[in-house]
Amino acid sequence: MPDLDPHTPSAGAPALTSVWPTGHTSLATQLNDGGYHTATSTDLALMPPAIARHAITAFTPPGGIVLDPDCGAGTTIVEALRAGRHAIGLTRQRRWWRLARANVTATKARGAFTDGMVLVLDRRPSTAAAAATAGLTGRIDLMLTTLHPVADDVTDSLDRLETLLVQYRPLLRPGGHLVLTCSPRRHPTQHDLLDITSPITDAATAVGLAPAARCLALTAQIRSGRVYTRATLDERRAATRAEHARGHPVALPAHHTALVFRADPEAADPALTQPMPPVPAGTRKTRRAQTAKPELTAA
Repeated sequence: MPDLDPHTPSAGAPALTSVWPTGHTSLATQLNDGGYHTATSTDLALMPPAIARHAITAFTPPGGIVLDPDCGAGTTIVEALRAGRHAIGLTRQRRWWRLARANVTATKARGAFTDGMVLVLDRRPSTAAAAATAGLTGRIDLMLTTLHPVADDVTDSLDRLETLLVQYRPLLRPGGHLVLTCSPRRHPTQHDLLDITSPITDAATAVGLAPAARCLALTAQIRSGRVYTRATLDERRAATRAEHARGHPVALPAHHTALVFRADPEAADPALTQPMPPVPAGTRKTRRAQTAKPELTAA
């Protein structure tokens, strides 16, 4: 299986740039055109199919294996199958298991020839042990997921993500990639953008993954140099509240941040072999202090 370098995409893969052109169509159009179950849109934290497809084709070879350890409605699994990759989705909620399986079944019925599965698993260490026993250790080409909210608590979301990374990091093959996406979030009272990417990076580097790229995956369309956002009603209302609180215009969300990490980077790439900064203690108190502090430089 050929090794992939994040700066040298494989043949037929999109070039890795800092901005991913993934906002040509709305999320509703993507789901409709993709034949997804109508209930898929109820997963408010799902990864847009266009973003999943871009990451999969950029970081995996044909026939590679994609893992989403928190798959929700299963858009990453479906897009992996459509791209000719094998896919494994994990979830701890039977509601999402049923919906993701329905999407996978429909995709297979339309002619996807690769293997796809969705499993309901708990988060105990035995879960990772079961995956290792199944022969998946060191075989996953891409672990692709998004930061899922836990009762609107960013701290709990980050704690959950950290647990996933600790358990499933051993499944990544040498040179494999982790791509984590997150949408912009504002402080509930001060309305400044929260710095979510820093604690995500800390959690990834703590399990031995090297930062490779930080990209913007567009959720808006760009025409004639202008951005046409597709913000939801809730996002527009939040922006209006932030404008009133801060006294100046606030931009509507137009992208998800995509953080790219690599497992066991090659020594020949100096950009990926720099010494890792010390990781602060991962206590809940420290994490809450990190996420509660607004990022004052953000617009």
